[in-house]
Amino acid sequence: EIITPGGAHPEATGASVERILETFDALRHADGGTPTADLRLELQRAMQKHAAVFRTQETLQAGLERVRAAHQAFRDVRVTDRSMIWNTDLVETLELRNLLPQGVATLESALNRLESRGAHAREDYPERNDEAWMRHTVCWIAPDGQCRIDYRDVRMRTLDDEVEVVPPKARVY
Repeated sequence: EIITPGGAHPEATGASVERILETFDALRHADGGTPTADLRLELQRAMQKHAAVFRTQETLQAGLERVRAAHQAFRDVRVTDRSMIWNTDLVETLELRNLLPQGVATLESALNRLESRGAHAREDYPERNDEAWMRHTVCWIAPDGQCRIDYRDVRMRTLDDEVEVVPPKARVY
């Protein structure tokens, strides 16, 4: 409804391209004290331990604190390979730069969603609550790791008349 199929995209401005290149170059020359692999491992362990399927307020809060700490520690990241060809150290650093805010968004969203639904099983909120939570979570993560959350209603309609809407229902086994 808001995008014209096949429509033209606006041209990137010189300032926006310059900002991207500056960020890229700053990461390529990052000379902090923490290797990317160490931060990646901390993020991985925090998410596996605290954001697994079965969750509680306490585990999610502990995980958010660990992920926020890793997000802040990224300021001290070190990239040792400065080359521009087959630079896996830089690629992993760029991937981690993307994954850290994803971890914050995942944990913040899970903390706010006071129900169980699908792979989000809150042991402290075991029931599904369609009346309050039949909505999508939308997150914005600031460069400092602060999160703003909003919600968007789930649209219970299909794009055409060929397929009927499948109403949601609780999983039962």
